[in-house]
Amino acid sequence: MNQAELNKKELCRFICQELPSHRLQQMLESIEVAFQKSDSHLKETYKHVPLAGPGPQSHHFTVQEALLSLPKDENFEVSNQVTKPAGGHYALVRAGIMQITTSVITMGRTPPIRDARFRRLLGLINKRLERQQPDLFGISASPLGPSQDALHALLLPHTTKWSESDHSSPIGVTIAVPYSDPQAGFHLFIDVGQLWQYYSEAGDEIEDIAYPTLRDRMRRAENRDQIEGGNE
Repeated sequence: MNQAELNKKELCRFICQELPSHRLQQMLESIEVAFQKSDSHLKETYKHVPLAGPGPQSHHFTVQEALLSLPKDENFEVSNQVTKPAGGHYALVRAGIMQITTSVITMGRTPPIRDARFRRLLGLINKRLERQQPDLFGISASPLGPSQDALHALLLPHTTKWSESDHSSPIGVTIAVPYSDPQAGFHLFIDVGQLWQYYSEAGDEIEDIAYPTLRDRMRRAENRDQIEGGNE
């Protein structure tokens, strides 16, 4: 197993350590309900206007509202963040020393897979995220990926293209951890179903992974990737 795969496994275990399985389940259930609510609203409200206009915003904000309604405890809290420049809002989940933001991604019927076009696909996803939540990519935002004090991950529910008729349920949900420079790629980009495997393997004995150690390994991986990319 190469170093990249080892880092990926350790990163998944770290997410399990910081985000309890019942909290992840609550987030996924909230997203599912939000999709249903938004889809019903859109179908009742827009009979003639193409959903490509109001649809993405409706799903995005309904998901944020659902996450903001989750109960908090000493290790889990969701706060409402204002975009900069002002005009939008998004939910920021704090779970242990993890931060998680959510954005709905419009895809085809098949969620993305890692193939020869993977880097180009990541670039397109980042462009979509930057348009939807530009503050996350700005210098005033909490850094994505492995920052000094916290790991910032993305939970990305996918919806079908807005020319389709049904948007009542995600066609997939991805959990992703971007590089410190989000345009450069991802440390982790997997279907959330793969993460459940790590919860199952760990059971009640979650491995204690020190964040500074993980952070430094991720940064070294970014540096190696940058050097290798420069030599291509």
